[in-house]
Amino acid sequence: MPDLVAHIPTALAFIAGLLLATFAGGHVVARLVARWSDELENDGLKNAGRLIGLLERAIIFMLVLAGQPAGIGFLIAAKSILRFETTSNDQKTSEYVIVGTLASFGWAMAVSFTTEALLPLVPPLGIPTITP
Repeated sequence: MPDLVAHIPTALAFIAGLLLATFAGGHVVARLVARWSDELENDGLKNAGRLIGLLERAIIFMLVLAGQPAGIGFLIAAKSILRFETTSNDQKTSEYVIVGTLASFGWAMAVSFTTEALLPLVPPLGIPTITP
């Protein structure tokens, strides 16, 4: 049990990084692209783009912290393939998606690599074990 308690600061730092990458990143990206959102025809699912962005940033966070940042390239490729028809027909939508995607990926990678760099610096709690 004492070993588990010693890892609480590291776990909290990991959770803070994940929340910052996913939810805070969503707010940052939403504010960035808000100026163009009125110009688009939105016939998609309500809030699906937000959920997609949240999941993308979570996957990026996990890939970086798992030591597999090359997997981000596959995520970009998959999104490009899935969005190809939508973005190739409408220049405004295309630019909106590209700006949002690059901002989202950039935010997630910055937070992920920062979290990865800071995790080894988190000190343990330092609670001494009491032996009877």
